[in-house]
Amino acid sequence: MSSPCVVVLAAGLGRRLGRGPKALLRLEGETLAARAVRAAAAAGGRPLLVLGPRAAEIAASVQQPDRGGELVTVQVSGWEEGMSRAWRAGVERALELEPGLPVAVVLVDQPGVRPEVLSRLLQAHRPGRITRAAYRGRPGHPVVLDPSHAAAAARRAQGDTGAREYLRDHLDAIDTVECADLGSDDDIDVPADLARWPGLG
Repeated sequence: MSSPCVVVLAAGLGRRLGRGPKALLRLEGETLAARAVRAAAAAGGRPLLVLGPRAAEIAASVQQPDRGGELVTVQVSGWEEGMSRAWRAGVERALELEPGLPVAVVLVDQPGVRPEVLSRLLQAHRPGRITRAAYRGRPGHPVVLDPSHAAAAARRAQGDTGAREYLRDHLDAIDTVECADLGSDDDIDVPADLARWPGLG
């Protein structure tokens, strides 16, 4: 039985953090890329890792998941244009692999997104809809999109916004699912954010 693709966006250079690609930061003995891929597989998804600079090193840091089938990697050219390039490449590849299934998108710099968060979203998702995690009422990540919404959002993605504008314009299609009891989508963007994750390095 096919599994929905979980697109892990790991193509950034991490300029604002100043530590190199965030996908290579380590927490509890594994890179953030490996952590996100493991969460995707444990939730029953098919992990798809979108890579930019230092792609070979990032891919080598990720052990093959125990569930969800073989890990798929996508090398992005032009990643300097912003998140939209990676977002579009990952979603388009996911739709090629599993054209009839929803697409979940997670960010590699959110280590608090645990497998249980993804699992809850995938289970709650309904055909034709967009399912978005919320934390104490605040909409956040991950996001699960019906194939039609995923394709349309990929076409509109530009600059560093990913699907933000598409989601803003389709609020009536979004179901939010509270996930604060299971995890957090706090991201690691600037040096001050490191304080939330002791041992990250």
